[in-house]
Amino acid sequence: MEVTCFLKREGNQYASLCVELDVASCGRTKKDALDGLKRAIETYIEYMISEGRKKEMYRPVPMNELKQFLFPEDDIEEKTLKAIPLSFQYA
Repeated sequence: MEVTCFLKREGNQYASLCVELDVASCGRTKKDALDGLKRAIETYIEYMISEGRKKEMYRPVPMNELKQFLFPEDDIEEKTLKAIPLSFQYA
């Protein structure tokens, strides 16, 4: 399974978001934010499988929330966006 993740700076920390699963995390550094997101995704996948809800696992971020994450209203600077692919194996 490959998912798309976005990472952005928010104040003195970084926020990360998995677009396909609507899972998020944050951290003091980019690495911390991505590592936290990986753990959150793994936990989410394990939970959904253990609950017999594998078919419900995919739940994309609602468009209005994705827009808010990518383009906050109080942020008027031009930004360069880069999607980060992450791969996961699950049973």
